[in-house]
Amino acid sequence: MALVVARLLPTLYGAGAVAVGVTIDLVVLVPLLFYWLIVRRRGWPVATVVPVLVLSVVAARWFLPLEHRQTLRLLELLAVPAEIGLLCWIGLRATRAIRLGRRDGAADPVERLRCAAFEFARHDRVADLLASEIAVFYYAFGSWRVGPHAPVGVAAFAHHRRSAHGAIVLAFLMAIFVEGVAVQLLLSLWSTLAAWILTAGTVYGALWLIADYRATVLRPILASDEDVSIRAGLRFSLSVPRERIAAVLGDKPDFGKESANLTLLATSTSWIVLSQPILARGPYGFRRRVRAVGVAADDPDGLRRSLGTSPSRQCRQVVSTSR
Repeated sequence: MALVVARLLPTLYGAGAVAVGVTIDLVVLVPLLFYWLIVRRRGWPVATVVPVLVLSVVAARWFLPLEHRQTLRLLELLAVPAEIGLLCWIGLRATRAIRLGRRDGAADPVERLRCAAFEFARHDRVADLLASEIAVFYYAFGSWRVGPHAPVGVAAFAHHRRSAHGAIVLAFLMAIFVEGVAVQLLLSLWSTLAAWILTAGTVYGALWLIADYRATVLRPILASDEDVSIRAGLRFSLSVPRERIAAVLGDKPDFGKESANLTLLATSTSWIVLSQPILARGPYGFRRRVRAVGVAADDPDGLRRSLGTSPSRQCRQVVSTSR
């Protein structure tokens, strides 16, 4: 109602009074309704109200003229500590999840982050998005003193040296730096805001590449007696029961879009063929249906011995599963 009054009847009610009403409606009433109608009924954590509060403040700043933001500035003083508190709370939960994962050797840090994010968001897609963001900063900044995640009694196969993953990332970072600086200077002549947005996106892209490389190093392929965990940095991960592995081949099978090369611009040396397609989990909640996944294990022969059978039997299995 205050929005309608602010647009249609500013002179009748007074622009200042209407601005106060609009501010209270957006910054106070909207978060309260969100809490009462959604958070309270679904049992979500109270902290989920904070993002709505921040978005409400942004909406109020966009809507209200500069000369009528006195009340908004006062409420912003309350919103800033709430946002900082939320970030600290999320950081503490993420740190706790990672530490628990280190104590429990069977717990993948990314999965621990996803579980912690789900406890906060209570929604799969939101949890995947939040866990992906936290994982980027963890692997880019906080993973340089930890070893690879390889539980005791499980065969682990690294897959970052043969594929030259580090060299590829280094080349990308050099290109990003050189081209990013040049484009940022050109954009700044047209729009300072666009230049800073590009800079922020460039920095985040560089962090993501570094984090994906560290995740590739620290998350090797794991083969246990029951299943095989195939992880490709922060890009893809899937768990395959052993009985669903049809073959391990050297050449790419013809499954169309269901054949996924999990290396970063490298040639796969081993293709793990499945008897039935499986959904692979990607970053930010992305999913992909796969029938064969290509990896470049540092020890391809050891991977084949651990997962595969004799070459003739593998060929028969692939033929039978493709019929």
